[in-house]
Amino acid sequence: MLQIDRLVRSFGGVRATDGVSMSVDAGELRALIGPNGAGKSTLFSLVTGHLQPDEGTIIFDGRRIERLRPAARARLGVAIAFQSVHLFQGMTALENVMVGAHSWTHHEFVEAALRLPRHFREEARIRERARAALAGTGLERWAGTRAESLPLGKQRALQIARALCGNPKLLLLDEPAAGLRGEERGELADLLVDLHRQGLTMLLVEHDIGFVCDVADRVTVLDMGRVIAEGPPEQVREDEVVVAAYLGSATADDAVGSH
Repeated sequence: MLQIDRLVRSFGGVRATDGVSMSVDAGELRALIGPNGAGKSTLFSLVTGHLQPDEGTIIFDGRRIERLRPAARARLGVAIAFQSVHLFQGMTALENVMVGAHSWTHHEFVEAALRLPRHFREEARIRERARAALAGTGLERWAGTRAESLPLGKQRALQIARALCGNPKLLLLDEPAAGLRGEERGELADLLVDLHRQGLTMLLVEHDIGFVCDVADRVTVLDMGRVIAEGPPEQVREDEVVVAAYLGSATADDAVGSH
């Protein structure tokens, strides 16, 4: 589904990503982890289209996309849920999720202004799809609630629901567990596992390897802009190079937390 080949992105004299190569198979939940400053955010922005690489290629579903704008990638099926919650204030949870359909809607402003039948038919399909996305993320009962009044965990789930409304082939998740408490983290992990079982392809960018061990099929570890390890979560968690990258000493359990 996603093939990243030798991506380089520099800022001044610093290579934030230094020849990174990795892949995400269709139906896989792949995690990208690493300590602060490892290059995770830069790589995420390169995949989403908010940055362009100095060198290298990104192939999504058989097509090169590294020079496409984010909106073009969205139309191809790349959806994003950012760490920072971006909600439309004053709008309900359902209305926020309906915005996620922008990548596949067809009616124009004139049709909406003139209240043409085709506009109403499409709006009904969007509303139906948004309700399904809310149900799929456990938020159906909050459909009529103002989005900004939801707890943080529910807001993160709402962002995922909005992304799902766009019928994505690949869902990119930027540290979705950051700032969540224990119960909220557990609910988010359960949601990602459920979406994974449904066959959704996901790339999870995360700092917390404990959370990753709960959900991911495979893990790629970045440090100083380079891939230093790759494999199943349990294998990566015990890798001495990974432990050293996180803390530089101690055992794996001390470095990444008991699990």
